[in-house]
Amino acid sequence: MSESRLLILNKNESENQNMAEYFGDSNYSVISCTMYKEAVDYVSGKKHRPDLVIFEMDVLDRDSYEMIDQIRHHSDVPMIVISCDDRLDSQLYAYSKKIDDYIVKPIPFPLLEAHVEAILRRSGEKSLSVERAGALSVDYEGRKIYLNSQDLKVTTKEFDLLEYFIKHKGMVLTRDKLLDSVWGYDYIGGYRSVDTLVKKLRAKLTKEYPYIKTVYGVGYCFDV
Repeated sequence: MSESRLLILNKNESENQNMAEYFGDSNYSVISCTMYKEAVDYVSGKKHRPDLVIFEMDVLDRDSYEMIDQIRHHSDVPMIVISCDDRLDSQLYAYSKKIDDYIVKPIPFPLLEAHVEAILRRSGEKSLSVERAGALSVDYEGRKIYLNSQDLKVTTKEFDLLEYFIKHKGMVLTRDKLLDSVWGYDYIGGYRSVDTLVKKLRAKLTKEYPYIKTVYGVGYCFDV
């Protein structure tokens, strides 16, 4: 999967910039908007359309819910709403407008990123059950990997790591990022776990398909 593009919509320029910088550092392509019209232009346009919208609502702004309607009028792009309004009726009303997630502030950026990745993963699974990358074919529903149409025998964790590489093809991924995303935030192991699993995958792909590149001092990059 190509680099995911996020549209961050927040009228507070400082908050918008902080969130944009975080996701930019996490290898997302970020569109940062502080104006509603600008966001609608991106969602409705043919180019640079986002894969997911993070909308930080201003509860004092009467146009906030209208903004959700505007986005939904143009696109069914996955949408996360962030708000300081924790009232149940407000949350139910937002969900009635076909948003995908409602998060009450404050939320740490790593947890927000976990929500983003979960929604993007589900969205990707709906639109694409089989993905090809070079000589590899990945059946996400059946959790099988094929190399030149031959079943590649992999463990559960090897599949998870190779799936993550393929979905982030061309992106430089740090060992920390791989540990958090594939092993989980509560995993207590170190970089050796990543390096060992990469070595096993490379052996199974053979030298003929050196798709997993080492980025010295940083981590890895999957490219075909």
